[in-house]
Amino acid sequence: MKPNKKTVRLRDIALKAGVSVNTVSRALRNKPDVSEHTRTTIVRLAEELGYPLPPPPLDTAKPLTIGVLIQDILNPYYANIVQGIEQVLWQERANFLFGCSYRQESRERDVFAFLCQQQIDGLLIGSVVNPDYILSQLAHIQLPVTGISQRFQACEIDYVVGDNYHGAFLATDHLIGLGHTRIAHIAGLDMQSSAGERWRGYQDALRQAGIPCDQRLLRTSDNTIESGYYLTKDLLQSIDDLTAIFAYNDLLALGAFRAIREARLHVPTDISVVGYDDIVFTEFFEVPLTTVYQPVLEIGRKAAELLFERIRRGYHHDLQHIVLRPRLTIRSSTSICPRK
Repeated sequence: MKPNKKTVRLRDIALKAGVSVNTVSRALRNKPDVSEHTRTTIVRLAEELGYPLPPPPLDTAKPLTIGVLIQDILNPYYANIVQGIEQVLWQERANFLFGCSYRQESRERDVFAFLCQQQIDGLLIGSVVNPDYILSQLAHIQLPVTGISQRFQACEIDYVVGDNYHGAFLATDHLIGLGHTRIAHIAGLDMQSSAGERWRGYQDALRQAGIPCDQRLLRTSDNTIESGYYLTKDLLQSIDDLTAIFAYNDLLALGAFRAIREARLHVPTDISVVGYDDIVFTEFFEVPLTTVYQPVLEIGRKAAELLFERIRRGYHHDLQHIVLRPRLTIRSSTSICPRK
């Protein structure tokens, strides 16, 4: 459905009709528990105010069409998310429209607008570059939406995420247990809720161990291999006593490996490295990567299942926020801290 350019909201109609927002929503969706008089009044007010009325009920024989917006299909993490979504779509015999922002805010807006203008029955949204803009637009459309890998707490939508705080705490605590105290964190995009949650997990693990949190050890990335490479080069040049790196994701860790090698250092003899996500090829790195495993396929599947449940049951049942626990996968890229 198209976003409402006049920014008329359900509560505007509810105020004029003297009913609740829930009653307006149910009347516009032709639910049977709304009287005909109330329904007629609400529809008339919606038309007068310029609120876009929902389309007629779908033909049950017609397959549903789902929109999917993610950051980057070239990132194995998002590829696995889409694989999980696709498994559910196949079971449901549903179609889907798919778009990537590639971490570009203008492209993200264009893809979001395009998907909303199509005759889609629901929308799945992965981690977005500008969540404030997306949330402001979601308030103007009547469309079932489920968030993936990002908490959308300012808007009433379902979402499925991993426990990023716990995963980051596990990663940092593992390095501390090996004797490391000079642990850098290459963080993710500032706008992503997961980046903030992992940063807090890293900080709290240090604090719990009585280790000062040195801001000079923090770098903010764009989640790519190239970013991991250049930020690690900077860390190695500016921090003499660095012994470990906790990267926001495995792609950053891969870039870190190259920078460490070019500095004529070795993983893990000189620098221990921990990634996040446990994407498909981490065990085949030049040194198999210690990383935080996320049930990525399950995140994609559960998000799609929640969306279909929302489409079938409507807006009247409780929101569902599912948080899945990660686990630490220990491989060869971490070892006891060297003396420096």
